[in-house]
Amino acid sequence: MDDTDKRLISILQKNGRTSLSKIGEQLGMSHVAVSKRLDKLVKPNPPDRSEPLVKITTGINSELLNTKILFMGLETENLDVVERIKEKYENCPRLLMFAPVTGRYNLFAMMVAEDTWSLESIMGTCSMRTEPGVRKSESWFGNAPLIPKYLQLNLAPHQNGSSKASCKMDCDSCKRYLNDKCVGCPDTSSYRGTLWANPVAPKKKRRKS
Repeated sequence: MDDTDKRLISILQKNGRTSLSKIGEQLGMSHVAVSKRLDKLVKPNPPDRSEPLVKITTGINSELLNTKILFMGLETENLDVVERIKEKYENCPRLLMFAPVTGRYNLFAMMVAEDTWSLESIMGTCSMRTEPGVRKSESWFGNAPLIPKYLQLNLAPHQNGSSKASCKMDCDSCKRYLNDKCVGCPDTSSYRGTLWANPVAPKKKRRKS
């Protein structure tokens, strides 16, 4: 990746819909040359890269959606616990960031919720901090972050038609959910919030006449 690639990425970060022609004007090259560079950035390049260097995504203005943000620091017994928690929560639609760190804690996570009731649930009931092997934890929460304003939040996660979330927690057997103190997990059929897309009812098979 050279300086031209870096400038190309910077342009797309400001506006992912910028046309190749407009990018070419700013970089002093043809739109064909821009397209070739972009292809190299967004595609894997074995054996050097097994994954793309750049992924073009959509950011959501979390402040306008009135989201609540949870920051969680965890101290685990060992790195095997970190890996187990990662595998369990990696498909959680509420998870914005998951990173091993050094210092007071060895794991840091950032999550999002649509209201304070659901925020309390991911802090306690269906929380990483309750996982086996977590020695201690600390949480901080607040409103949408000032920077960055736009978050990569999947508002229509895959739903398998079950009340069980990707982390295997079952909303229909959760006391908080049953007592209307949590809107449920966005990737379940039990979700009743408004931030994420409503669960899609499975289509009924037509009977053969």
